[in-house]
Amino acid sequence: MVLRRSFQRHIPALWRLAADRSGNVALIAAAAFPLLIGAAGLAVDGVHWVLQKREVQAATDAAAMAGVYGLIADGDMQNAVNSSLTKGGGVPDNASIQAIESPPGHEADPFAVTVRVTIPAKTTFASMFMKTVPTITAEATASVVENGKYCSFALGDMDDDAGVVVRPNSKVDMECGVTTNATGAKAIQADSSSSLKAADIRAYGGIDMTSISGSRTRAHALAQEDPLANSDPPQVPNTGCPQITANPDAANLTGGKLVLEPGCYATMYLNGPVFLQDGEYILNKGNFVVGPQGHVECSACTIFLTSETAGTDGASIGKVKISSDATVKMHATREGPNQGILFYQDRHAARDLPGDENHIGGGSFTELEGLIYFPSETVYVDGNMSPNLQCTRFIARRLIFAGTVYVSKSCDGLDKVTFMATEVRLLS
Repeated sequence: MVLRRSFQRHIPALWRLAADRSGNVALIAAAAFPLLIGAAGLAVDGVHWVLQKREVQAATDAAAMAGVYGLIADGDMQNAVNSSLTKGGGVPDNASIQAIESPPGHEADPFAVTVRVTIPAKTTFASMFMKTVPTITAEATASVVENGKYCSFALGDMDDDAGVVVRPNSKVDMECGVTTNATGAKAIQADSSSSLKAADIRAYGGIDMTSISGSRTRAHALAQEDPLANSDPPQVPNTGCPQITANPDAANLTGGKLVLEPGCYATMYLNGPVFLQDGEYILNKGNFVVGPQGHVECSACTIFLTSETAGTDGASIGKVKISSDATVKMHATREGPNQGILFYQDRHAARDLPGDENHIGGGSFTELEGLIYFPSETVYVDGNMSPNLQCTRFIARRLIFAGTVYVSKSCDGLDKVTFMATEVRLLS
């Protein structure tokens, strides 16, 4: 009975103590404070780790690509990787670096390089809670791959400063790529009054970027292989190769046109209406010239410029000269060994002089479809009179574009001469 009365007497005091929460809050806050500080610290470190991972991954990506370039240049992959990581500055000295040539999964690829970089993560607060410092690892694999469709290729050589030139006040627009092996600082160039736009723009040397734009533009890229390097023109037959001259009032006309059959000829000077029947035309020591009044047509033909003495006298090989006032509607054959080739000049040609370039032109009714192949000489592409060149492909030692030139990526029957280029890329 005494205990009961004592308990009842203290009930009001207990209720008052329960109602006073200030002490409880202080105790809870004191207990939670280190956890809050720790969580904030881990969040800060987490942000740092994400940024560090991004920086190291970018450096690793660049190092893998540098390793591929090292293999191509001199076979020294390891030095190229180390140099890239050192210059990049995103990888500390205590990093663990592995560089593997032809790594697992790419054993058959001599240019594949995998780079793996592991570094200790930067810690500010996390070290107070962790026994060991976490690590950050980045890995990248790169190799040489074929990529993109290219319509224009200036083969160049080690002595060529410029491979692709866009003349002043000219506009060149290509849905496909353009590349050159020229070595100069301005291997591809267009001044401020002109423009070059292409899906892919590559140069072994430098690029004058003043008025050049593309979805992917890269200077100091890989040198490319001539896709027709292993081909040759047909041999000159011993049946005789007559010279042909066609004037506006030429005799022997059929249906108002001079009709020529495939075969061997010397110089063709075509300054009137001429129809070339389907097949191969071999010009032995002769030029293919279309004068200002020329109107030349063919549905499926290939013109070869060569010489019976090509191996010893490159200067005997002829050129193509198409007047800007001419009307030329010529289409390459769509089948057989010459598929897609419209003009082919023997690679022994040796008369590549400034002012005497091969001239591809024509008026607004001109239409040329097929490959223009001049591996040892310059081709001057004259678009001043708006010829239709959208299904023309160009491979030459040097390419000069003037006027307005538009080239389309997709043209039926020209897949063989719309070639792929190689480049160093990261592999997914």
